[in-house]
Amino acid sequence: MASNASKTVNDQKVRGMTPGCSPLVESLPGRGTGALLFKRANEGSPVCYYRYHLAGKQILIKLGVYRRTAREVGFTLPELRDKAAAMAQIAKAHGDVKAYLAKQEADSEATRIENERAVEAARLKTEDEARERQHLAEIEASRGTFGELFLDYIDSLRGKATAGVVKELERVYQTNMLTPHPSIMAMKARDIRPDHILVILNQIWDRDAKVQTSRICAYLSAAFNYGLRVENSVGRSSAKSYNLENNPAAVVAVKKVSVPVTRALSDAELSKFWKTVETTQGVGPVMALLFKFVIATGGQRILNICETSWDDYDLEVGTVRLIHRKGRGGQSMGRPHLVPLTERAVAILNRVKEINGCHPWPWTTTGKQHIVVSSPRHAIADWLKSEHAVIDGKQTPSFSPRDLRRTCAQLMQRHGISDQLSDLLQAHGQTGVANLHYRNNPEAALPEKQRAIELFERALAKVLGKHSVANVDSASKII
Repeated sequence: MASNASKTVNDQKVRGMTPGCSPLVESLPGRGTGALLFKRANEGSPVCYYRYHLAGKQILIKLGVYRRTAREVGFTLPELRDKAAAMAQIAKAHGDVKAYLAKQEADSEATRIENERAVEAARLKTEDEARERQHLAEIEASRGTFGELFLDYIDSLRGKATAGVVKELERVYQTNMLTPHPSIMAMKARDIRPDHILVILNQIWDRDAKVQTSRICAYLSAAFNYGLRVENSVGRSSAKSYNLENNPAAVVAVKKVSVPVTRALSDAELSKFWKTVETTQGVGPVMALLFKFVIATGGQRILNICETSWDDYDLEVGTVRLIHRKGRGGQSMGRPHLVPLTERAVAILNRVKEINGCHPWPWTTTGKQHIVVSSPRHAIADWLKSEHAVIDGKQTPSFSPRDLRRTCAQLMQRHGISDQLSDLLQAHGQTGVANLHYRNNPEAALPEKQRAIELFERALAKVLGKHSVANVDSASKII
C-alpha cells in the first residue's frame, strides 16, 4: 500500500495521524535493519513499534507512545529513532530481537530474584547471628560466679553436714573470701585459675593461720569438684551452670603443718575452774552448769550436750542419749551414744531443771533454742579474764571448751583407766564397718561405760576434793 511505503516520518505526519488510519513507516538506515512503525488505533497518542522480519514473518516490538506535546507522557521522535537503532543493533548481532529481549528480561528477572534471595539470606543470617549472640549472652549470664559456686556448694551440704559445719563454711566465705577478695568472687567460676586460689590462701597463710589455710584449700577443692559434677545431677534446685573443665584448687599445694593440741587443765586449774565458774561475772548459771555437766560425764563433746532435749534424758535409768555427727556422713548418719549419769551429773541436772524445766532443752539461755557452740567459748574467755584465773599468783593459760574433753581423757589416763574404757566413754573411734554393722546397739555397751564413768568419778572426786556431790546439789532425786 502507498501508505506503507518506506519514507521519512516527521512530527507533523505523526501528529496528523487519525484513529484507525494506516500506519506510518520509516526505514532505518542500512539493509535489513528494520523500520519504525507508528499506529494510532484510537483517540490516544500514536504508538511506535520496531519492525523487523524473521524467516519471512513480520515481527513488531513496541518502543513506546509518541509524545505529541510537552505535557504528555511518552517519547519524542528522535528518542524513538534511538530506541529503534538499538533494536537494529540487536537484530544485527542476535537475529531474533524478541527472543533476545525475552531472554534478557528472563535473565534480569532471575538476577533480581537471586539478588532478593541473597538479601533475604543475608537478613536471615543477620537475625540468626543476633539470636545466637543473645543465646550466648544468656548462657554467659546463667554461668555462675566463683562466689555463687561456693554458696551453691554450701547449700548442697544442708541436711547432710551438721549445722555447725554449714555455719563455719558461711563464716569462711564471708571472712576469708568475699570481704577481702570481692573481685575474685565475682569472676565466672570457669575463669578461676590456680593463681586466684593462691591469692586467697596466701593471705590466710601470711597471718600465720597455717592449719586454716589447708582446711580452706580443701573446702575450695570440694566446691569445684561439686561444680564439675552438679550440672548433670537430677533434681538440682539451682539453675546456675558453671561449665567447669578442671579444678583449679586441686593443683594448689599447701605445706602440711601439724599442730597437735596438747592443752589440758592441770588438777589445780580444773579444781579452781569448777569451784569458781558459777560466781564468774558474765557467766550465767546454765552456762556454768553446762561446763560442770560436761566434766561430770567424762568430757563429752559440748555441742552434743547442748543439742540434747529433755526427751534425751532417761532419768529412771540414769542415761543421756547423744547423737554424734562427726565425720563422713554428718547429719544423715548420726551415731547414738548412751552416756551413764553419775550422782554428780544427776545433781547438776536437778539444778538445771529448776531453771529450764519448762523449755524443750535443758541447755538454753533464751528458751528459743539450745546454746550455740560459740557461747561456751565466750564464757571461758570471761572466766580467764576474771580474778579466779589467777592461781598461786600466775595467770591460767588460755584454754577452750574442747580442752575440757582432753582434760577428762588425761585425768582417766593418769588414774589408770584403760584407753579402751576411756575411748568408749568419750565415743572415740566408734566408726568403721564392724561398729556400723555389728556393734551398733548403744545399750549393749552400757555396762562397760558404767564401769568407766564410776572409775572416772573417783578420779574427779580426788581432784575436786571436798567439792563433792553434796556441794553441787543437796537433792538426791530428779525434780
